[in-house]
Amino acid sequence: MRILFINPPVYDFSAYDLWSKPLGFLKIIDLMRKNGAEILYFDFMDRNHKFYENVKVKRGKYGCGNYYYEVVEKPEIYRNVPRRYKRFGLPHNVFLEFLDGIKRVDFVFITTGMTYWKIGIEEIINVLRRIYPNTPIVIGGIYATFCDYDAKNLSVDLIFKGKDILNFLNFFNSKFNQNIKLPEKLEICWDVYEKLNYLVVKTSYGCPFSCWYCGIKEIEPEYRKREIEEVCDEIVKNVEKFKIDDIAFYDDALFFNFYNHLYKILEKIKKFKNLRFHTPNGIHPRYIDSSVANILKEMNFKTIRLSLETISKEREKESAYKVKFEDFEKAISYLNDAGFGEEEVGVYILCGLPGQSPEEIIKTIKILKNYPCKIKIAEYSPIPKTKDFEISKNLYPDLPLENPLFQNNSIYPLWNFKNKWEIINEIKKMVK
Repeated sequence: MRILFINPPVYDFSAYDLWSKPLGFLKIIDLMRKNGAEILYFDFMDRNHKFYENVKVKRGKYGCGNYYYEVVEKPEIYRNVPRRYKRFGLPHNVFLEFLDGIKRVDFVFITTGMTYWKIGIEEIINVLRRIYPNTPIVIGGIYATFCDYDAKNLSVDLIFKGKDILNFLNFFNSKFNQNIKLPEKLEICWDVYEKLNYLVVKTSYGCPFSCWYCGIKEIEPEYRKREIEEVCDEIVKNVEKFKIDDIAFYDDALFFNFYNHLYKILEKIKKFKNLRFHTPNGIHPRYIDSSVANILKEMNFKTIRLSLETISKEREKESAYKVKFEDFEKAISYLNDAGFGEEEVGVYILCGLPGQSPEEIIKTIKILKNYPCKIKIAEYSPIPKTKDFEISKNLYPDLPLENPLFQNNSIYPLWNFKNKWEIINEIKKMVK
């Protein structure tokens, strides 16, 4: 059995490789490989592809960097957005050259990222239907999970929602009369890449909190930590194989029960003195005390991102009361005392929540300017199947919220007032 796995190009106003890899997809690859399948893989977002040897694309710190892009025509729904729309990732002809060498595949698997990246998915499906008209196409991932109602309009044979491997096996085997079995051990199949600039690791699945704006429960309903030895083995194996210097943690609650989990993992891998660690997903400030801050500095954490989200007391319940401003103040103080500088510590604030005014954002920014940290605006967009999505539909009944393209956080979909873009630009200037 030959299976072609594809990570599609991204159509958006901006995209940056901030330690971005399709972890769940790579685990499905391992599942099929261990069932004897021949694996073919094409990742449009692979910045180590030989194509990049002949183009000038800026590389950032710690393995991150820009993608190659082409400016494309904006969809009608974005006609009033004063920004250029782009297609990020390897060019179309590079993909066609790759397919030229493949005579036959039995299945095609496509991972789907953000809901509003559906144009890239459609592009790939259209190509595949021309070349392999009778080959079954399976899609999964974020768009497939949250916008399954929209994905039903695509020319695909199976839409898989969530990340439950056993559910996937049942659906896949039943639909296609296969006998794929769950192996004793499933891993992230990094082997499909010849080179990696960084490693992405999850030490846990799900989240113990239930924030109104977050869709993690739809993907990973239960919070559970991975076995410490399993995580360490994964890190050691791939650090040694790919000569990795940078590791980004993808956990949604990385410091939850810190000393019984993450700390033990860090202790077991501290022999790698060159490693730098990053927390792009945002850390809950309440879990950082003086001791934790000093451990992070000692272990060479280079990117600390704190989730504050808002200083509004009224909104605390929307984030399950996980963040209080006094917790943030203490965390910043502890990190500062441990030797972390402003360039290493960032704080996320949400912008564009249901019923949220620009004045609330501006007030938050003005207060945060007094602290040694970089302010990071996290543009909000309503995610289907979340509490905030239902609230948004009631507050803004005339907005096309169920259209995946309208869920793009870059357009601040819930802000529909006069001088919208002038105000947004002023807010962005405030945090530079």
